[in-house]
This record gives sequence, C-alpha cells and structure tokens, in this order.
Amino acid sequence: MSLQRDILSVAQQINSDIREQGFGKIDISTHYYEIIHIYDELITNKSLRRKTEKLFKDGHHARAVKEAYKLLDNLVKKKAKLQYTDLTGAPLMQRVFSPSNPKLKLNECVSTSEKNEQSGYMQIFAGCMTGIRNPRAHDSDWEDTADRALQLLTFANHLIERTQMAEIAEEAISEEKGV
Repeated sequence: MSLQRDILSVAQQINSDIREQGFGKIDISTHYYEIIHIYDELITNKSLRRKTEKLFKDGHHARAVKEAYKLLDNLVKKKAKLQYTDLTGAPLMQRVFSPSNPKLKLNECVSTSEKNEQSGYMQIFAGCMTGIRNPRAHDSDWEDTADRALQLLTFANHLIERTQMAEIAEEAISEEKGV
C-alpha cells in the first residue's frame, strides 16, 4: 500500500511542478478564438456558413452540426430532383449515389476505381445521416465540443462541395423528362 501512496505522491508532485512552470494551463479564451479563426478558414461553403456560423460561434455546437447535415440532406435531395418525395437520410443517399444506378455521379463511374469511389462516397453520405445527423436530431441532450463540431463541419463542407460538383446522371434526366 505504501508503494501506491509513493507513486501517487510522485504523480501529484509532477503535476504541481508542471503547473508551476506554466505548462498544462489552457487559456480557454485563447483556444476559443483559435477555433473561431479555424472555422473562418475551413468552412468555405457560403450556404453552410449561413446555416452554422452564428450557432457555432455562440457555442451551440451540436445544433450547428445538425443544421449542417440537414443542409447536406436537402441539397442532395434537391440536386437529385427528389425534393417531392419522402426519401431522406441514409435511404436517400443510397438511392442517389448508388454506383449501379446513380442519380448523382461523382465521376464517370466507368473504371473499377471510379465505381469504388462512387460506392465509398455513397456509404459515407449514408453513414453521415445515420451517425452524425440522426443522433443530434433525435437526442435533445447531445453535446459536441467546439473541436468535434469543427471537425464535423469541415467534413460537411467537403461533402457539400462534392455534391455541388456532382453531375446529374443521364438516366435521372430522362426520368425527370418522362422519357
């Protein structure tokens, strides 16, 4: 038992020495301004900034993330011309980005690598709806740190850009025209 007390005493002394030297102190206000600066640098999509900037900067991190992924869901739905359907979330993403019959093509979907990219992004988009958007939409107590929210907002920024660059598949255009 005395060995454990000795180890605890040494650990406490090390912590005390670290604090006395000024290491280990986190200046919350400085960190906050760094995070805000990083947000301003990384969140480049104007629609995403309009939906999330005030929420994020006011400390409503989970709500900012939820709004970002709702925006992504709505953007995909609109671009795929499915806004008049009940399709949303993971099923929407699986339908729209399906490598076998996509409504939105991230590439030409010709080579194996292109089909793999289309399939991988379909899974990423669907997973974001299930693993990121849904918990924040359905759990009123969900919390995110500023750091975590910034990571997720940056990822949403990337997915929004990929959606905006996606081409509407010829089959989707034909369906819309009733051909």
